Amino acid sequence: MTVRVVAVDDHPIVVEGIMSLIRSQTNDFELVGSAPTWSGLKAVIAALPARPDIALVDLHLAEEDAYEAIEVLSSSGIRVLLLTSELRAIPIRRAMAAGASGLALKSDPVTDILDVLQQVAAGQEAVSSDLAFALVSDESLVAHLAPREVEVLSLLADGVPRKSVGSRLDPPVALSTVNTYINRACVRYRELGRQISSPRDVIRAATEDGHLDGFTLQ
Repeated sequence: MTVRVVAVDDHPIVVEGIMSLIRSQTNDFELVGSAPTWSGLKAVIAALPARPDIALVDLHLAEEDAYEAIEVLSSSGIRVLLLTSELRAIPIRRAMAAGASGLALKSDPVTDILDVLQQVAAGQEAVSSDLAFALVSDESLVAHLAPREVEVLSLLADGVPRKSVGSRLDPPVALSTVNTYINRACVRYRELGRQISSPRDVIRAATEDGHLDGFTLQ
């Protein structure tokens, strides 16, 4: 039986190209719809005569929440395969926690992507390469920051002066507590061997890892 596939990707032509290569190797999968946005994919799915089996989801959806898409799709019985060029562990792990069943990197060979598709279609969890496995599960790849540490670093990254950060938290905390959060984050990164000598360094590291999505350094 043919596995029905839909996709949400802000570059649909990339997905269509990958699926075309997959169809050259097997007729087991059919791309029955795609859209560049989550709202667009919902409309595509609603118009289909039958619920798709698998949804390919990219994490780079402009101004939309890919994690919400994953939660809704997986809760409706559609298995989600991340098909993305994202190489930061934190966003990928958030996506897996939201309900994704597998990860395939767009840079991996089509044969490996096909293998992951087959495993996900069979109800298994799968990744497409050693790098994908590390992004999903290597505990030494990124620092594990507590929610309060991320919140403090996010405010600093957004330009809030350190002395004002504590008053922006709920509940508010003293400056000394803010400094403790910053120092703990610095220690966590140093334990990974990262060169951290200032709060700006730890903000940059947390941004690069995906802890602070939506924040950019000026």
